[in-house]
Amino acid sequence: MSLHSIVFRAITLSDLPNVSRWLAEPHVAQWWREPSELSAVEARYRPCIDGRDPTEIFVIEVDGSPAGFIQRYLVADNPDWAEVLRLTGTAGWEAAFGIDYLIGDPALTGRGIGSAAIRQFTALSFARYPETGTAVVDVQQANIASWRALERAGFARFWAGELASSDPSDAGPSYLYRKPRELTGLSPPAAVREAPGLPPVPAAPGAIARPAEPG
Repeated sequence: MSLHSIVFRAITLSDLPNVSRWLAEPHVAQWWREPSELSAVEARYRPCIDGRDPTEIFVIEVDGSPAGFIQRYLVADNPDWAEVLRLTGTAGWEAAFGIDYLIGDPALTGRGIGSAAIRQFTALSFARYPETGTAVVDVQQANIASWRALERAGFARFWAGELASSDPSDAGPSYLYRKPRELTGLSPPAAVREAPGLPPVPAAPGAIARPAEPG
């Protein structure tokens, strides 16, 4: 169990050099297979910051310092990924959201921070997306640290195989994990969405995602 103080803070342009550095870390690059150069990171994530892309991205701050990256999105807002899930026979994908995550600081991996982050961020995301009934996450079968973190956060494996995805991070044997809303103790899905523009979201002390060595 993590005893660290953890906060999820909406990413700004000034955070992107940190994201670039984290993506270049060997323990991240092995699984999060996208360019780490700052220009590529800016091209990829600026639309999320200025609202052109509905994916919401955050810095994971641990004990007041930037330590990693986490994002969330509605599956319905990502038609290509929705089709990938449909082809796996995933039930309820139309009312699901996904998260991707990484702990970029190598010194903070293997300490329970990742699993605590996943657990808390998933609960916050169910509140953010009240119309959803389940969270779905894909992870490489060889990324043992990441899928164990998901399991510690209450996710259950429901599919194994190779995804029909063009994303390099999805290449090779994968698992799909899910966590239903009822396991968080939250109310059933509603038909109302919260307005965008969220402030920094504090996680409860002791709580802390493409998945990469989350610990």
